Amino acid sequence: MALSDSCFDFLTAVSKAAGTLAEEAHHYSAPDYPIVYGPEIDALRRAAAVVHDHPYDAEAGARLLRLASTIGRALDTAPGSPELDAKQKAVDELIRSLMSEVKGEEAASLPSIIENVTNDTPYTEKAAGRLKGVLAKVGKSTYDLAIKVLGDVATAAAKKWMGF
Repeated sequence: MALSDSCFDFLTAVSKAAGTLAEEAHHYSAPDYPIVYGPEIDALRRAAAVVHDHPYDAEAGARLLRLASTIGRALDTAPGSPELDAKQKAVDELIRSLMSEVKGEEAASLPSIIENVTNDTPYTEKAAGRLKGVLAKVGKSTYDLAIKVLGDVATAAAKKWMGF
């Protein structure tokens, strides 16, 4: 058996695992499922399906790995737990601080931007770009707060896009 055979076997196993994850994500997104997940479940299902169909696509594999890791960490925190409440308070404080320094349409869109930066959605990259522009306009203390909070709660994709 050659090294290329081992690589092929590995990618085949990854493809099979991604297919299983796509099926399970589909199951958990059913309307009658007792736990209602957000847009992350559909993003996970789509990303897993892409890796299943294209196991040689390294970017798709990396995206799936980041997404699965982020969702796993986020869902390991029980609703109503002190950790989740603390994260939400930090996000709310960040939004208030940013809104005090920016005005108009930017201020009005901050809650949506932050929501898309802290959850993997189809808009995460665009939201991260917009937030990066907003951060360039705020003072040092607000910027430092944003870096601290986003370092804890932003998705891996958003952090990469913003240069964290």
